[in-house]
Amino acid sequence: MAYEEGLLKYIIFTPLTIVGAVSMYIYGGGILALLNALPHVISGDFIEAFIQYFLQTALPPTSIGQVIVQIIVGTFTAGIKWFVAMNFFR
Repeated sequence: MAYEEGLLKYIIFTPLTIVGAVSMYIYGGGILALLNALPHVISGDFIEAFIQYFLQTALPPTSIGQVIVQIIVGTFTAGIKWFVAMNFFR
């Protein structure tokens, strides 16, 4: 039960600090950029994949919603990654 509680604390309290929010924003942005470019890589359109990846990582967000989504994606992904590492690779 302790690891489940730790996962909830990680997901809830990490984005509430400045360093945590910025870290999760950067981490979530990278994950979303890869997910956005992946269909182009699979279809073989590598130029379009590069353009999509570049646009997602180099340009600033255009709305507060994009910032919030990147923080949420980064927090959940990092939290699940931490949970798996703590339970299966100790």
